[in-house]
Amino acid sequence: FTSTRDSHYCQISWQIPVDHREGQEPFMIQAHQDLFKPLKMSLMMLPGISSTIMKTVRTISTAWQLTGKVHTSSPCDSKTNTPEIKPMKKKPKKKPVKTQPPPALCSILVCGEHKTIQKELGQDLLIDTLASYILTKNIQVPLIALMSNISVYRKNMNGILRNDLPKTLDAEIKVGRFSARDDQIIKENWSVLQKQAKREPYLEENEATTEIFLNTVKDQGPKNNIVGYFLSQGLPNARLATEVFQRAKILLFAKKGDYSPEEDQVIIQFVEKEGNKWAALAKRLERSSTSSVKRRYELLTTDYKGGQFTAGEDEIILSEVFNANKNILMDKNITTEDWKRIGNKLGRNQQYVQQHWVHCLEPRLTRHQSGTLHRDVRKVLIDHLLQHNMLFAQDVDWKELAKLPKFAGATSQYLQKKWDSMRTRTREKYPELSEDKLTTEEIHRWYNNSKRNSTQKKDEYYEDLIAFYLANIKQEAGDKKHV
Repeated sequence: FTSTRDSHYCQISWQIPVDHREGQEPFMIQAHQDLFKPLKMSLMMLPGISSTIMKTVRTISTAWQLTGKVHTSSPCDSKTNTPEIKPMKKKPKKKPVKTQPPPALCSILVCGEHKTIQKELGQDLLIDTLASYILTKNIQVPLIALMSNISVYRKNMNGILRNDLPKTLDAEIKVGRFSARDDQIIKENWSVLQKQAKREPYLEENEATTEIFLNTVKDQGPKNNIVGYFLSQGLPNARLATEVFQRAKILLFAKKGDYSPEEDQVIIQFVEKEGNKWAALAKRLERSSTSSVKRRYELLTTDYKGGQFTAGEDEIILSEVFNANKNILMDKNITTEDWKRIGNKLGRNQQYVQQHWVHCLEPRLTRHQSGTLHRDVRKVLIDHLLQHNMLFAQDVDWKELAKLPKFAGATSQYLQKKWDSMRTRTREKYPELSEDKLTTEEIHRWYNNSKRNSTQKKDEYYEDLIAFYLANIKQEAGDKKHV
């Protein structure tokens, strides 16, 4: 069936495999579907167009096939004594990995607000120069993101979360979980934008970056979004321009790694004068994590013990954790006050004690219960991620991964920690690799080419710890049940 009107056409057809008897040629009806791309644009022009309608348009705009079987045999055929021939069993084929289709694109000038901004742009501000260049170039942007042209203003270096956005935001718009490749694309796009949009007086690269991302004001949100759309080009998923703009700010300015002596001094002096205003302090230090700044202050002002945890300390942690919650391995519920109390008892930072439990002690117990304590989970993890085309940590739903039978006993934190550790060692072995090239494939290469060190001492250590748990904690809990 073909219908033509105003040079737009649609061909709809069905492909139906038909069962056929031996000696007969099979037949099928074929057709294809081409879509009314201008229909999306027409709907975009309508005021108050709902996301439900647009979802319908996107649904019908994907190629699809319907297969069915039409039996041509007659009832008489069933009366014959022809022996039944059982089909040979075929080995199950591996299902191809489903890849996310690229987002549908449209002109950035489809948005009426952008046309208005283009008419009002001046020449004095760098943001106006960049916005004018982008709008004149009339770049293609994700349609679904343009429909939700939200602007979120952030003074600090914190990323934008889905909770910061309207609940009605389309689920197809990805929020958070930027991969190393995503970050590289954003930085490359910013580099291109700076070179293309020259103005007088010319600003050095650092000055231009500071003016756009640090000297921005709240009312500048729509223009920042225009920059965000440019930085979004080439990303595999549709994202809000405001989130990409904030991500670029974090990538270009947020400090990482160890704190310098100068930063330590700023932390001490700031808290003495301003108090526990961690968000403001993080902004001054150009750090993206307020909790990291808070932990640093606690380390500077408290005489905490450092170094590896001893066997005696691990036994104390096990005892205190199970005293706080007998079902900790099931509900994983323990209060901040309990961690603070345990940390004080050990003379250690409570955050480090909690992390030691989550990443080390708890997984040993759960894997012991599942009978997988001595299984090397690394190869299983690498093979699974490769099979499902998960190249970066951001591609993985670690909570769902931990539910799979092959990872019985492993917690989501334990699996992610293993992946992070292997990625770090891959970086050390292949320093020539950039961040966006440190994929699961490279980790697999490192694993195949690395030596396996003996784990005998570590295994003996944790066997002793498991024995302590069975004798002093699990046994005690069992005895109380019988009382």
